[in-house]
Amino acid sequence: MLTIAIVCGAGIATAALIADQVREHITESGREVQVVQATVMDLLSNDFEADLVVSTVDLPAALGVPRVSAMPLLLGTNAGLTFTDIDRELARLEAGGAR
Repeated sequence: MLTIAIVCGAGIATAALIADQVREHITESGREVQVVQATVMDLLSNDFEADLVVSTVDLPAALGVPRVSAMPLLLGTNAGLTFTDIDRELARLEAGGAR
């Protein structure tokens, strides 16, 4: 099962809000994907594993995990943009195999 990590600087409440929106979208799309919350510090851990990161902060490409901006969800400006990006990345991961 693929895992999406919702990452915010330190805002656990913000991550929870975004995670709920992503879970709802994933459920509506019929996919079975695990959605977890994480902080930027979690990303630095050797134990951190995710197939996709949806984040409110800029993250370096060196992270080695596909990244999608969560800012449209946070600001309520264009949630469809974030959901389209998530769907595209999940389809790519599913086609090529995770990790």
